[in-house]
Amino acid sequence: MTKKVKLNASKRKLATKVFEKHYQNEDNILKENYYSSKEVFKNTTELAHNTMKNVIERNYSTEDIEGLLEYQRKFDLDVVNPDCCFHVKLNTGRMTEDYHGNKKEVFDEEHINFNLFGSSGNYSSKRDELFALAYYHDYLKQKGLTPNVFQLQGDKKDNPFHTELRDSCISELGGTSCSYSSMNNKSKEWYDNYKLNVIMRSHFCNSRFFEVNKDEFSIFRDYLIAKENVGQRYDEWQSNIIKRVKVVEDTLKNYSSFDEVKELADNQKVNISVHDCEIESTSLTIFNPKNVSAMLDDLKPKAKETKAEKLERIYGIKTSEVSHG
Repeated sequence: MTKKVKLNASKRKLATKVFEKHYQNEDNILKENYYSSKEVFKNTTELAHNTMKNVIERNYSTEDIEGLLEYQRKFDLDVVNPDCCFHVKLNTGRMTEDYHGNKKEVFDEEHINFNLFGSSGNYSSKRDELFALAYYHDYLKQKGLTPNVFQLQGDKKDNPFHTELRDSCISELGGTSCSYSSMNNKSKEWYDNYKLNVIMRSHFCNSRFFEVNKDEFSIFRDYLIAKENVGQRYDEWQSNIIKRVKVVEDTLKNYSSFDEVKELADNQKVNISVHDCEIESTSLTIFNPKNVSAMLDDLKPKAKETKAEKLERIYGIKTSEVSHG
């Protein structure tokens, strides 16, 4: 009869990770929606960027840009610069009425930012970070990072643990800085891919508005919607996984043997073995600084231990202290 494998905290933790990995790799409608939203965003971004390029060229002719660039180089001016951030205003207004019944014409506006961490529309900085981490889920996971940190944090207040996870992801992607000299990796790639030359009275993009027609305005709004959808679909997918893993985690706390874990795993079509719960259980403790130090001390080259030294190490006595008679 095979002896039952008893569970402990580390084995339960490792077993839970097996379930989590299975749920991450599992094909389902939420995962499909996330990857589909990324494809829609890619296509919408290309269309929006080409449309923005046409809008800018309509306002600043190629001849004007090239002429100003020549003067800029000659006289060290700061007039024409690349940017990824733009404000657009619909060229046809609509009538609105305020609380007092006064009517006025308003022109709809949108903020379009093609930077990876660029604030667009009504996004808060947190939503922009959520988008970037969501978009690069696979890339960040391959780097051993935690792109679903916002979903793990949920409604909890910021804390050092989640802040470190989030900052590690942001740093890997290249940072949120708007300064080109501070950008790297993915952030720099996005800026280089989407920058367009504009004539600047100010380096703040809200200092200039480009008038657009209804079709162009609709394209830019579709871009903002597509961007937000990536974050929403990712949030739905990862939040569902976290809920399922929490159920597993709470359940395993009441299990005392691996057989119970195996039965649950089989029902969930999760491949798991005793080995999965043990191979890393050693590594969980092995990297404890004290344990590593002890291991390194054991591996340190030493002279062969004498019998007297062995007695002293084991029993704490010296041979000179042993009475003879």
